Amino acid sequence: MNILSTVGFYVLYPSFFIMIIFPGLIFALVVLLYTIWFERKIAAKVQMRFGPLYASKRSGGFLQLVADAIKFAFSEIIVPEQVNRTLFVLGPVLYLLVSILPLALIPLSVIPIAGSPLSVYYHTFFDSSVGTGVVAAVVSNYSLLLVLALESVTPIFVLLTAWVTNNRFALLGAVREGLLSVSYDVLLIMASLSLAIEYHTLDIAKIVEGPLPGFVANPFAAFLFLIGMLIGTGRFPFDIVEAESELVAGPYTEYSGLLFVLSMGGSYIGTFSYSILFADLFLGGWQPFTGYYGMIFTVFKAVLVLMFAVFMRSVYGRYRIDQALRGSWKYLFPLALVSLVLGGVVGVWIR
Repeated sequence: MNILSTVGFYVLYPSFFIMIIFPGLIFALVVLLYTIWFERKIAAKVQMRFGPLYASKRSGGFLQLVADAIKFAFSEIIVPEQVNRTLFVLGPVLYLLVSILPLALIPLSVIPIAGSPLSVYYHTFFDSSVGTGVVAAVVSNYSLLLVLALESVTPIFVLLTAWVTNNRFALLGAVREGLLSVSYDVLLIMASLSLAIEYHTLDIAKIVEGPLPGFVANPFAAFLFLIGMLIGTGRFPFDIVEAESELVAGPYTEYSGLLFVLSMGGSYIGTFSYSILFADLFLGGWQPFTGYYGMIFTVFKAVLVLMFAVFMRSVYGRYRIDQALRGSWKYLFPLALVSLVLGGVVGVWIR
Protein backbone atom coordinates (compact mmCIF):
# COMPACT_ATOMS: atom_id res chain seq x y z
CA MET A 1 0.00 0.00 0.00
CA ASN A 2 2.86 2.34 0.86
CA ILE A 3 4.52 1.54 -2.44
CA LEU A 4 1.27 2.22 -4.31
CA SER A 5 0.83 5.53 -2.47
CA THR A 6 4.40 6.53 -3.30
CA VAL A 7 3.96 5.61 -6.99
CA GLY A 8 0.62 7.47 -7.08
CA PHE A 9 2.21 10.54 -5.50
CA TYR A 10 4.92 10.78 -8.14
CA VAL A 11 2.67 9.86 -11.10
CA LEU A 12 0.17 12.57 -10.13
CA TYR A 13 2.90 15.06 -9.27
CA PRO A 14 1.88 18.11 -11.40
CA SER A 15 5.31 18.59 -12.99
CA PHE A 16 5.19 15.02 -14.37
CA PHE A 17 1.44 14.60 -14.82
CA ILE A 18 0.94 17.79 -16.86
CA MET A 19 3.87 17.27 -19.21
CA ILE A 20 3.53 13.53 -19.83
CA ILE A 21 -0.09 12.52 -19.22
CA PHE A 22 -2.68 15.33 -19.16
CA PRO A 23 -2.70 17.57 -21.15
CA GLY A 24 0.88 16.67 -22.06
CA LEU A 25 2.30 14.19 -24.54
CA ILE A 26 -0.20 11.32 -24.20
CA PHE A 27 -3.37 13.44 -24.17
CA ALA A 28 -1.93 15.76 -26.83
CA LEU A 29 -1.45 12.73 -29.11
CA VAL A 30 -5.12 11.78 -28.64
CA VAL A 31 -6.20 15.37 -29.29
CA LEU A 32 -3.97 15.45 -32.38
CA LEU A 33 -5.69 12.38 -33.86
CA TYR A 34 -9.14 13.65 -32.96
CA THR A 35 -8.39 17.11 -34.41
CA ILE A 36 -7.23 15.69 -37.74
CA TRP A 37 -10.33 13.43 -37.87
CA PHE A 38 -12.62 16.36 -37.04
CA GLU A 39 -10.91 18.61 -39.59
CA ARG A 40 -11.39 16.04 -42.35
CA LYS A 41 -14.99 15.23 -41.50
CA ILE A 42 -16.23 18.77 -41.06
CA ALA A 43 -14.50 19.91 -44.28
CA ALA A 44 -16.01 16.93 -46.10
CA LYS A 45 -19.52 17.76 -44.89
CA VAL A 46 -19.29 21.48 -45.65
CA GLN A 47 -17.48 21.16 -48.98
CA MET A 48 -19.12 17.90 -50.13
CA ARG A 49 -15.87 15.97 -50.38
CA PHE A 50 -17.13 12.44 -50.97
CA GLY A 51 -13.88 10.59 -50.20
CA PRO A 52 -13.56 11.50 -46.49
CA LEU A 53 -17.32 11.14 -46.06
CA TYR A 54 -17.56 7.56 -47.27
CA ALA A 55 -14.17 5.99 -46.47
CA SER A 56 -14.66 3.52 -43.58
CA LYS A 57 -18.16 4.87 -43.08
CA ARG A 58 -19.12 2.41 -40.31
CA SER A 59 -16.36 3.75 -38.04
CA GLY A 60 -17.09 7.38 -38.91
CA GLY A 61 -13.94 7.56 -41.01
CA PHE A 62 -11.65 6.94 -38.05
CA LEU A 63 -10.11 3.81 -39.60
CA GLN A 64 -8.91 5.88 -42.55
CA LEU A 65 -7.08 8.13 -40.10
CA VAL A 66 -5.48 5.14 -38.36
CA ALA A 67 -4.43 3.71 -41.74
CA ASP A 68 -2.86 7.03 -42.74
CA ALA A 69 -1.04 7.29 -39.40
CA ILE A 70 0.40 3.76 -39.79
CA LYS A 71 1.41 4.52 -43.37
CA PHE A 72 3.33 7.65 -42.34
CA ALA A 73 4.87 6.04 -39.26
CA PHE A 74 6.33 3.13 -41.27
CA SER A 75 7.18 5.01 -44.46
CA GLU A 76 10.81 5.23 -45.43
CA ILE A 77 12.56 8.35 -44.18
CA ILE A 78 14.32 9.82 -47.20
CA VAL A 79 17.28 12.07 -46.39
CA PRO A 80 18.39 14.20 -49.37
CA GLU A 81 22.01 14.17 -50.41
CA GLN A 82 24.29 17.06 -49.41
CA VAL A 83 22.39 17.88 -46.21
CA ASN A 84 23.60 17.67 -42.63
CA ARG A 85 21.90 14.44 -41.52
CA THR A 86 22.03 15.28 -37.80
CA LEU A 87 20.39 18.68 -38.21
CA PHE A 88 17.91 17.24 -40.72
CA VAL A 89 16.64 14.76 -38.10
CA LEU A 90 16.93 17.13 -35.15
CA GLY A 91 14.90 19.93 -36.79
CA PRO A 92 11.41 18.32 -36.54
CA VAL A 93 12.22 16.77 -33.13
CA LEU A 94 13.25 20.13 -31.62
CA TYR A 95 10.24 21.84 -33.20
CA LEU A 96 7.89 19.34 -31.51
CA LEU A 97 9.63 19.66 -28.13
CA VAL A 98 9.59 23.47 -28.18
CA SER A 99 5.90 23.44 -29.17
CA ILE A 100 4.97 21.49 -26.06
CA LEU A 101 7.15 23.43 -23.57
CA PRO A 102 4.63 26.28 -22.95
CA LEU A 103 2.31 23.70 -21.37
CA ALA A 104 4.71 23.60 -18.41
CA LEU A 105 3.90 27.21 -17.49
CA ILE A 106 0.18 27.47 -18.28
CA PRO A 107 -1.87 26.86 -15.09
CA LEU A 108 -4.81 24.46 -15.47
CA SER A 109 -6.55 24.85 -12.12
CA VAL A 110 -6.06 25.80 -8.49
CA ILE A 111 -5.43 23.34 -5.67
CA PRO A 112 -7.79 23.46 -2.67
CA ILE A 113 -6.00 23.23 0.66
CA ALA A 114 -8.05 20.15 1.58
CA GLY A 115 -10.68 17.81 0.14
CA SER A 116 -8.94 16.98 -3.16
CA PRO A 117 -6.36 14.35 -4.20
CA LEU A 118 -4.28 17.31 -5.39
CA SER A 119 -4.24 18.93 -1.93
CA VAL A 120 -1.00 17.09 -0.99
CA TYR A 121 0.76 19.35 -3.54
CA TYR A 122 -0.77 22.55 -2.16
CA HIS A 123 2.35 23.92 -0.47
CA THR A 124 4.82 22.69 -3.15
CA PHE A 125 2.91 24.48 -5.91
CA PHE A 126 1.84 27.50 -3.85
CA ASP A 127 1.48 30.71 -5.89
CA SER A 128 2.09 33.72 -3.65
CA SER A 129 0.32 36.22 -5.94
CA VAL A 130 -2.89 34.12 -6.00
CA GLY A 131 -2.65 32.91 -2.41
CA THR A 132 -3.31 29.24 -3.16
CA GLY A 133 -1.78 26.21 -4.86
CA VAL A 134 -1.79 26.13 -8.66
CA VAL A 135 -1.84 23.10 -10.98
CA ALA A 136 1.12 23.88 -13.22
CA ALA A 137 4.32 22.04 -13.97
CA VAL A 138 6.27 25.20 -13.11
CA VAL A 139 4.73 27.93 -10.94
CA SER A 140 5.88 31.46 -11.70
CA ASN A 141 4.58 34.96 -11.07
CA TYR A 142 5.75 35.79 -14.60
CA SER A 143 4.12 32.83 -16.35
CA LEU A 144 2.45 34.97 -19.06
CA LEU A 145 5.76 36.56 -20.02
CA LEU A 146 7.56 33.21 -20.10
CA VAL A 147 4.86 31.51 -22.20
CA LEU A 148 4.97 34.31 -24.78
CA ALA A 149 8.76 34.07 -24.88
CA LEU A 150 8.62 30.32 -25.55
CA GLU A 151 5.95 30.72 -28.21
CA SER A 152 8.09 33.37 -29.90
CA VAL A 153 11.00 30.93 -30.19
CA THR A 154 8.99 28.32 -32.14
CA PRO A 155 9.34 29.98 -35.60
CA ILE A 156 13.14 29.73 -35.29
CA PHE A 157 12.86 25.94 -35.37
CA VAL A 158 10.53 26.11 -38.38
CA LEU A 159 13.21 28.14 -40.12
CA LEU A 160 15.83 25.60 -39.06
CA THR A 161 13.87 22.65 -40.48
CA ALA A 162 13.62 24.43 -43.83
CA TRP A 163 17.19 25.74 -43.93
CA VAL A 164 18.83 22.34 -43.40
CA THR A 165 16.97 20.83 -46.39
CA ASN A 166 18.65 23.17 -48.88
CA ASN A 167 15.40 23.25 -50.90
CA ARG A 168 14.29 26.56 -52.45
CA PHE A 169 10.58 25.85 -51.95
CA ALA A 170 11.13 24.95 -48.30
CA LEU A 171 13.17 28.13 -47.85
CA LEU A 172 10.41 30.19 -49.47
CA GLY A 173 7.91 28.71 -46.99
CA ALA A 174 10.31 29.50 -44.15
CA VAL A 175 10.64 33.11 -45.31
CA ARG A 176 6.86 33.39 -45.25
CA GLU A 177 6.92 31.99 -41.70
CA GLY A 178 9.44 34.68 -40.71
CA LEU A 179 7.33 37.47 -42.19
CA LEU A 180 4.16 36.25 -40.51
CA SER A 181 5.88 35.68 -37.15
CA VAL A 182 6.88 39.35 -37.01
CA SER A 183 3.25 40.32 -37.57
CA TYR A 184 1.41 37.91 -35.29
CA ASP A 185 3.88 38.16 -32.40
CA VAL A 186 3.12 41.87 -32.14
CA LEU A 187 -0.64 41.17 -31.98
CA LEU A 188 -0.27 38.40 -29.41
CA ILE A 189 2.07 40.39 -27.19
CA MET A 190 -0.06 43.56 -27.29
CA ALA A 191 -3.29 41.61 -26.60
CA SER A 192 -1.63 39.84 -23.67
CA LEU A 193 -0.04 43.05 -22.41
CA SER A 194 -3.41 44.80 -22.38
CA LEU A 195 -4.72 42.06 -20.06
CA ALA A 196 -1.61 42.32 -17.90
CA ILE A 197 -2.24 46.07 -17.53
CA GLU A 198 -5.91 45.43 -16.82
CA TYR A 199 -5.29 42.85 -14.07
CA HIS A 200 -2.00 44.39 -12.82
CA THR A 201 -0.10 41.10 -13.10
CA LEU A 202 1.92 38.83 -15.39
CA ASP A 203 0.67 35.74 -13.55
CA ILE A 204 -1.86 33.80 -15.67
CA ALA A 205 -3.42 32.19 -12.59
CA LYS A 206 -4.12 35.60 -11.05
CA ILE A 207 -5.78 36.77 -14.29
CA VAL A 208 -8.09 33.71 -14.21
CA GLU A 209 -8.92 34.42 -10.56
CA GLY A 210 -9.81 38.03 -11.45
CA PRO A 211 -13.35 39.42 -11.09
CA LEU A 212 -14.13 39.26 -14.84
CA PRO A 213 -13.23 36.82 -17.66
CA GLY A 214 -10.82 38.45 -20.10
CA PHE A 215 -13.35 38.19 -22.92
CA VAL A 216 -15.72 40.48 -21.01
CA ALA A 217 -13.04 42.80 -19.63
CA ASN A 218 -11.35 43.36 -23.01
CA PRO A 219 -13.13 41.88 -26.08
CA PHE A 220 -10.67 43.64 -28.45
CA ALA A 221 -7.77 41.76 -26.88
CA ALA A 222 -9.67 38.46 -27.15
CA PHE A 223 -10.34 39.04 -30.87
CA LEU A 224 -6.72 40.01 -31.55
CA PHE A 225 -5.35 37.06 -29.62
CA LEU A 226 -7.57 34.65 -31.57
CA ILE A 227 -6.48 36.11 -34.93
CA GLY A 228 -2.83 36.09 -33.82
CA MET A 229 -3.21 32.45 -32.76
CA LEU A 230 -4.63 31.47 -36.17
CA ILE A 231 -1.78 33.25 -37.97
CA GLY A 232 0.90 31.95 -35.62
CA THR A 233 -0.14 28.32 -35.97
CA GLY A 234 -0.80 28.50 -39.71
CA ARG A 235 -4.50 27.73 -39.51
CA PHE A 236 -6.93 28.82 -42.23
CA PRO A 237 -7.32 31.46 -43.59
CA PHE A 238 -3.62 32.00 -42.78
CA ASP A 239 -2.35 28.65 -44.10
CA ILE A 240 0.19 30.62 -46.10
CA VAL A 241 3.44 28.96 -45.04
CA GLU A 242 2.42 25.55 -46.39
CA ALA A 243 0.11 26.56 -49.31
CA GLU A 244 0.13 23.18 -51.08
CA SER A 245 -0.82 24.70 -54.45
CA GLU A 246 2.41 26.76 -54.48
CA LEU A 247 4.87 25.32 -51.98
CA VAL A 248 3.61 21.73 -51.41
CA ALA A 249 4.22 21.41 -47.66
CA GLY A 250 6.26 24.59 -47.26
CA PRO A 251 9.16 24.23 -44.79
CA TYR A 252 8.46 20.48 -44.51
CA THR A 253 8.59 19.72 -48.25
CA GLU A 254 11.65 17.43 -48.00
CA TYR A 255 10.46 15.54 -44.91
CA SER A 256 8.85 12.12 -45.15
CA GLY A 257 7.69 9.32 -42.89
CA LEU A 258 7.92 9.87 -39.15
CA LEU A 259 9.83 13.16 -39.54
CA PHE A 260 6.90 14.61 -41.51
CA VAL A 261 4.50 13.44 -38.78
CA LEU A 262 6.65 15.18 -36.13
CA SER A 263 6.72 18.39 -38.19
CA MET A 264 2.95 18.50 -38.61
CA GLY A 265 2.44 17.40 -34.99
CA GLY A 266 4.41 20.44 -33.80
CA SER A 267 1.95 22.72 -35.58
CA TYR A 268 -1.12 21.04 -34.04
CA ILE A 269 0.39 20.92 -30.53
CA GLY A 270 1.29 24.62 -30.85
CA THR A 271 -2.36 25.34 -31.66
CA PHE A 272 -3.40 23.27 -28.64
CA SER A 273 -1.04 25.24 -26.34
CA TYR A 274 -2.38 28.54 -27.62
CA SER A 275 -5.95 27.26 -27.12
CA ILE A 276 -5.29 26.47 -23.44
CA LEU A 277 -3.74 29.91 -22.98
CA PHE A 278 -6.77 31.51 -24.67
CA ALA A 279 -9.12 29.52 -22.39
CA ASP A 280 -7.23 30.79 -19.33
CA LEU A 281 -6.90 34.42 -20.35
CA PHE A 282 -10.29 35.05 -21.95
CA LEU A 283 -12.73 32.26 -21.07
CA GLY A 284 -12.32 32.09 -17.32
CA GLY A 285 -10.05 29.00 -17.29
CA TRP A 286 -11.12 26.58 -14.58
CA GLN A 287 -13.74 28.84 -12.97
CA PRO A 288 -15.94 27.93 -11.08
CA PHE A 289 -14.22 24.55 -10.36
CA THR A 290 -10.99 23.62 -8.61
CA GLY A 291 -8.70 20.59 -8.55
CA TYR A 292 -9.18 17.87 -11.19
CA TYR A 293 -12.58 19.18 -12.23
CA GLY A 294 -11.01 22.56 -12.91
CA MET A 295 -8.28 20.95 -15.04
CA ILE A 296 -10.84 19.07 -17.13
CA PHE A 297 -12.99 22.19 -17.55
CA THR A 298 -10.01 24.26 -18.73
CA VAL A 299 -8.95 21.64 -21.28
CA PHE A 300 -12.57 21.23 -22.43
CA LYS A 301 -12.71 24.95 -23.25
CA ALA A 302 -9.34 24.69 -25.01
CA VAL A 303 -10.54 21.78 -27.19
CA LEU A 304 -13.59 23.84 -28.23
CA VAL A 305 -11.27 26.69 -29.27
CA LEU A 306 -9.09 24.19 -31.14
CA MET A 307 -12.12 22.79 -32.98
CA PHE A 308 -13.11 26.30 -33.98
CA ALA A 309 -9.59 26.93 -35.33
CA VAL A 310 -9.69 23.84 -37.57
CA PHE A 311 -13.31 24.52 -38.57
CA MET A 312 -12.12 27.69 -40.31
CA ARG A 313 -10.59 25.44 -43.00
CA SER A 314 -14.09 24.50 -44.14
CA VAL A 315 -15.57 27.95 -44.58
CA TYR A 316 -12.78 30.37 -45.38
CA GLY A 317 -10.38 30.73 -48.30
CA ARG A 318 -6.65 31.25 -47.87
CA TYR A 319 -5.21 34.77 -47.77
CA ARG A 320 -2.17 35.73 -49.82
CA ILE A 321 0.95 36.73 -47.88
CA ASP A 322 0.59 40.41 -48.82
CA GLN A 323 -3.08 40.43 -47.76
CA ALA A 324 -2.24 38.90 -44.40
CA LEU A 325 0.61 41.35 -43.74
CA ARG A 326 -1.44 44.37 -44.82
CA GLY A 327 -4.36 43.28 -42.67
CA SER A 328 -2.11 42.76 -39.68
CA TRP A 329 -0.35 46.12 -39.79
CA LYS A 330 -3.03 48.35 -41.35
CA TYR A 331 -6.16 47.15 -39.54
CA LEU A 332 -5.28 44.95 -36.57
CA PHE A 333 -2.34 46.93 -35.18
CA PRO A 334 -4.49 50.08 -34.56
CA LEU A 335 -7.05 47.81 -32.88
CA ALA A 336 -4.27 46.47 -30.67
CA LEU A 337 -3.50 50.05 -29.57
CA VAL A 338 -7.20 50.47 -28.71
CA SER A 339 -7.09 47.29 -26.61
CA LEU A 340 -4.10 48.68 -24.70
CA VAL A 341 -5.97 51.92 -23.94
CA LEU A 342 -9.06 49.93 -22.92
CA GLY A 343 -6.88 47.77 -20.68
CA GLY A 344 -5.54 50.86 -18.93
CA VAL A 345 -9.02 52.34 -18.43
CA VAL A 346 -10.71 49.13 -17.19
CA GLY A 347 -7.66 48.39 -15.05
CA VAL A 348 -8.55 51.37 -12.85
CA TRP A 349 -11.66 49.47 -11.63
CA ILE A 350 -10.04 46.02 -11.40
CA ARG A 351 -7.90 45.56 -8.31
